This record gives sequence, C-alpha cells and structure tokens, in this order.
Amino acid sequence: MTWLIVALVAYFLNAIAMVTDKALLKKDKIDNPFVYVFYIAALGCVLMLFVIPFGLKIPDTLTIWVSLLAGATFVWALLLMFAALKKDEASRVNPMVGGLTPIFVFIFAWYILEEKLNYNQYTGLFFLIVGSLIIALDFKKHGAWSWLKKKFGLLNFSLPQIRKTIWLVLPAAILFGVSNVLTKYVYANTKFLTGFVWTRAGSLVAVILLLFVPANFKAIKDSLVHNKKDKSGAKKTGGLFLLGQICGGSSAILQQYAIFLGSVTLVQAMQGIQYVFVFIFAMLLTVFLPKILKEELTKEILIQKIIGILIIIIGLYFVAT
Repeated sequence: MTWLIVALVAYFLNAIAMVTDKALLKKDKIDNPFVYVFYIAALGCVLMLFVIPFGLKIPDTLTIWVSLLAGATFVWALLLMFAALKKDEASRVNPMVGGLTPIFVFIFAWYILEEKLNYNQYTGLFFLIVGSLIIALDFKKHGAWSWLKKKFGLLNFSLPQIRKTIWLVLPAAILFGVSNVLTKYVYANTKFLTGFVWTRAGSLVAVILLLFVPANFKAIKDSLVHNKKDKSGAKKTGGLFLLGQICGGSSAILQQYAIFLGSVTLVQAMQGIQYVFVFIFAMLLTVFLPKILKEELTKEILIQKIIGILIIIIGLYFVAT
C-alpha cells in the first residue's frame, strides 16, 4: 500500500516539525498566532512556486473554487489551533485536535465523497483514534493517573481545563476536517500537482485577506522590525523555524499525496503515529542530549505510551490488511 508508506514518512517529518513548533511557542518567540500562520502560508507559497513548472493546469471552475476554499479553511483552522496553543498546553490541545479531526473527516467524507471503508478499515480507524489519544494526552497533568488509582473507573480529563479552549479546538477540528475532505474532492477531479498548487493558492488568498485586519498587519510589521533589531535571536529562531517548516512543508506535500492516493479518512486517522515518533525523539533526547530536551519519563508515563503505541500498531495492522 503506497499511500500507507507515504503517510508514515509524512507523519515522521511532521513529528520533527511538532518538536520545533513546541519550542517556538513555549519560548514565546512568536507572540501572535497570525504571525506563525502567515509565515507558514508564505513558505507554502514558495513550495507552490517550485511545483508550478512541473505541470500546472487550470481545472474546471467548480474545482478551482473548491480548491481555494480548501486552502482557506486550512488557514482558518491553523489560526484557531495556534490561538488555542497560546491559551493552553500543547499536551492538551494537540490531542484534542488530533482526536476530533479524524471523526469530522470521517463524517464529511461519508456524506460529501460517499467514501466507504471495509470492516478492517473501520476497526483500524477506531484503534488509531483511541491509541492517538492515549499516547498524546498527558494523563499526569490531567489528573487521570491519580483518579484511576482512587476510583478505578473512567478517565478524568479535567473538564474545567478543557472548557478553556474547547471553543477554539472544536471549530479548528471541524475546519481541518472540511479542508481535508475538500482537498480529496479536488484530487479526485484533477492531477496531484495541479490540485496542490490551487489549494495552496487558497491558503495564500486567505492570509492576504487577513492582512487587511489592522492588528494582524501590525503584528507582521512588528515581527519584521524585531528580527532586524535582534539579529542574533532572529538567526536562532529563524534557524529553528526553518528546520520545522522544511520538515513541515515536506510532510504537508507527502500527506497531501497520501490523500491523493488513498482514503482521506484513514490518512487523517494515522496522524496518531506522529505522537509515537515524538515520544521516541523525546526519549532519545532525554537520554543522550538532555540539554536540548528533557522530558519526565516515569514508570506510569512509559506504561501509558507503550499501551498507546501497541494500540496504534493494532490499528495500522487492520488498516494495512
């Protein structure tokens, strides 16, 4: 299954991007979420320019409009997700977005694309989503481990904390779902490179329109001025940002190609595998390069991650068979 291999590589690269994104957001190097989305769209535009010479064509009018909408909804989803990350911890926001998005992709793909899965794929979808939540959520911070020890019942995910960002996370997941399903529609009606360019064009248009908001324009202007004044800091931040965006950009292209080749529902559900890669990176850095990254690796955390990894592996098995 070519799409499965492509998706695995995509999420491996996205795991690297997640680590760098977390470092940038944690250190408050980028204060305004729109600034982050703006530079992501700008680099996406650069990728688009590289792709154009390889066979850009003009599809039918409906496909063009759907492409633009797919790209625009992706930008809006990113903006909401990064706004949520500024309000709450990544250990809580990322799993919520990652767990909810495949559900909405499944619903929209069912009704819009009439995409149907077989029994094994539905089973794999279930295990992938459950495994993603288990490996990604920080149960210790959410109070789940202590709650389990006392009650031996269902997990308590600290609902008062979730309420802080659910109004950002929920629409972000819905928009990610819409974007992915519309993108699959585009790929079903045109060639991959053509669809990729037109969807990225939609992202660019959405960002340009958002620049007309005075606060957003000022944020971009201030970020450029700050980078000129703090050249050493800008170089460090820029280098980290560039690494993350090279991996993120490559991941985006490969993920889009996996959607082009296979089921949008299953490709999206597979994003839980990136949490496995993030955990492996964190564990290796903690052991060998603790100055760069040091994560708490207690027995409970290791058990939780191993259980999540095993469930994800089961999900991959059902998807691949």
